[in-house]
Amino acid sequence: MISRIRPYTKYIALFLTIILVALLLTQVSSDTIISIISHINPVYLLAGFMLYASSYFFRAWRFHILLNREVSIKDLFNIVCVHNATNNLLPARTGELSYIYLLKKINNKTVGEGIATLVVSRIFDFIALIILFFFAIVLITDIPKIIMDALWIIAFFGIFLLIVLVILLTRGKKFVIQIQKTAERLHCEHNPGVHFFIRKGFETIESLDRIQIKESISALMISSLLIWGVNYFVVYLLMMGMNFQLSIFIVILGGTFILLTTVLPIQGVAGFGTTETIWTLVFVPLGLSMDQAIVSGFCYHIVIILYFTILGIYGWITVRVKN
Repeated sequence: MISRIRPYTKYIALFLTIILVALLLTQVSSDTIISIISHINPVYLLAGFMLYASSYFFRAWRFHILLNREVSIKDLFNIVCVHNATNNLLPARTGELSYIYLLKKINNKTVGEGIATLVVSRIFDFIALIILFFFAIVLITDIPKIIMDALWIIAFFGIFLLIVLVILLTRGKKFVIQIQKTAERLHCEHNPGVHFFIRKGFETIESLDRIQIKESISALMISSLLIWGVNYFVVYLLMMGMNFQLSIFIVILGGTFILLTTVLPIQGVAGFGTTETIWTLVFVPLGLSMDQAIVSGFCYHIVIILYFTILGIYGWITVRVKN
C-alpha cells in the first residue's frame, strides 16, 4: 500500500511545483530573480550561512540533551546536516526517517529512542515558534486584519502541542496499551505491520520515560528559541542583502506562518512553488508588493537550498568517513 502511495505523492508534488511556479513566473521575470540573487552582498550571504550553520549546532545540542548526553554533539551535528537536507528535499517529511536511521547506524540507538527524541524536539520547535510569534505581535503596532484573523490557528497549535507533550509524558504508555487492546479485539495483533507499530510504540514510550525533560526543560527551551531566533535572523539578513526593508518582527510574524505550513503532507519538489506561494500570500499584507514578495520568496528559497545542500554534503562525507 505504501509503495503505491509514494509515487502518487511524488507526482502530486511535481504537479504542484510546475503549476505554482508557472503561475508565479507569469507575475515576475526569471531574469529579475537571477539578477537579484547574483547581486546579493556576499557579506550577507556569508553571515547568513554562518548563522544557518549555528542553528544546526543548537539542534545537535538539543538532541545531545534529549539523548541524555550519550551521543556527542559532533556526531549529532553531522547527523543533523544530513537529516535537514533530506527532510527539505524529500516529499511528505519522509526525510525525518534519516535521523532515526543514522542515529541507529552510527550510535547504535534504538528506533524508539530516535522517534522519542525527534517527537519531543518537534514539540519544542513549535512551542518556540509560537513564543516568538506572539512576542512579535506584541511589538508590531499595525497588524493586517488577514493576519489577525489567522491568530486562532496559531493559538490552536500552541494549545494542542502543550496537550500532546503532557499526554506523552503522563499517559503515553496507557495510550499504546489501549491500541494493543484494540488490535487484540480486532484480532489483528499478529499482523506484521500492527505488531511492529505496537512494539515500536512501547519502545518509544520507554525512551520518552528515560528523557530527563523536567530536569532539562530550561536548556531544551533555550536551545529551541536559539534555533528559531537564528533562523529568523537569517531571513532578515537575506532580505537586507536583497534590499527589501522589513523589520525583524515582521520577518518573525510572516516567517512563522511559512514554517508552520511545512507540516503539510504535500509540498512542491524541494518546497518549490508551495513555499513561494505561501511566502507571497503572507508578505504582501505585511508590506511587500506582489513583485517584491514573489522575487524575494524565490531568492530566499534558492539561497536556503544552497545552504542546506552544502551542509548536507559535508554531513554525508563525515558520516561516510566514520563508517
